[in-house]
Amino acid sequence: MVTQQQIDFFQENGYLKFGKVLDSAEVEAMRAGLDAVIELELGAGDDSSPEFKYGHDRGENRLNRGSGHPRAIHQYVNMWKRDGHYERAIHHPLIAGTVRALLDTPDARLWHDQVISKPPHDNGHFGFHHDFFFWPLSPPNIVSCWLALDDATVDSGCMHVMPKSHKDERFSVAARARANAAAAKAREEGRELPPNQWNERQNMDISHGIPVELKAGECMFHHCLNFHGTPPNVTEWQRRAFVMIFMAQGVCYNNAQSPGHILVPAIEVADGEPLVGDGFPVA
Repeated sequence: MVTQQQIDFFQENGYLKFGKVLDSAEVEAMRAGLDAVIELELGAGDDSSPEFKYGHDRGENRLNRGSGHPRAIHQYVNMWKRDGHYERAIHHPLIAGTVRALLDTPDARLWHDQVISKPPHDNGHFGFHHDFFFWPLSPPNIVSCWLALDDATVDSGCMHVMPKSHKDERFSVAARARANAAAAKAREEGRELPPNQWNERQNMDISHGIPVELKAGECMFHHCLNFHGTPPNVTEWQRRAFVMIFMAQGVCYNNAQSPGHILVPAIEVADGEPLVGDGFPVA
């Protein structure tokens, strides 16, 4: 299980390279499950849950297609609903136990999962960002587990993180609220918008981050306010990862932050209430 030294490192730096959690057979089974979903989506697709069609182009999204396609990443959301191997990964004792320890919570619920694929020679730089403000959630007691399904190297587009950025007050929840209010006031008064430091951070070169290289079956964790990004995959190999996003007990639905999120229709609690329900299983 996770050690106190690892917990301390995460709390200080906002990320943790954990190590191996799956063996080669388990990784291969997850790859095969993804291939089956891709083939399904190349046809009529699965519309049994609305998020299944998010993040990819049905009929076109082959992992080995040419380099001219504009999409930087390809996402398959809530694989846990589609394949038993992915559902088991969410409940893996090492993953679930580590998440509870890092979040210091008795229970951790899945917000959602996603497979993110970087095919060979088919991806641009995905700039530095933190995830929290994409989600209709609050407070930011949320951690992601990034599980490599292929070896993830600098050349293939591994995760790059900015240590301690989750504690940077310039990019805090309060700072974001002040920036949004200032931008709204400028628009209302017909003035030029103030500089957006989140956009400036997104445009920084990937060398400003620390690479976290992983072997297939290894994982890392990062805080929802940790700035991270990925460079292009310039190799001849796939770079697939399974990302699981977990919420601490007491994280609430906050519709105003991201009212258009693909999972909003699946939320069964009132705005401001703790997010619970079968669609967000306890790990």
